Amino acid sequence: MTFNFEKSKSYLVCPKCHSDLVPDGESLVCVNPDVRLRYPILEDIPRLLVEEAEVLTPEAWTAAMQRAGRS
Repeated sequence: MTFNFEKSKSYLVCPKCHSDLVPDGESLVCVNPDVRLRYPILEDIPRLLVEEAEVLTPEAWTAAMQRAGRS
């Protein structure tokens, strides 16, 4: 079974700040510009652990938001 973001987006939030997440390739990215965390999706399971998340640079976060259709 593959991870289906559309079916899960109503209850998946960033565990650090509780903001929405958007899909970006094989990861989910927090939409909060002050947090900018990328959570991996491993074996079709989102790994929503703050300790294992990648902090994106402002430029990488902006690019991810643009790919997700957010400004």
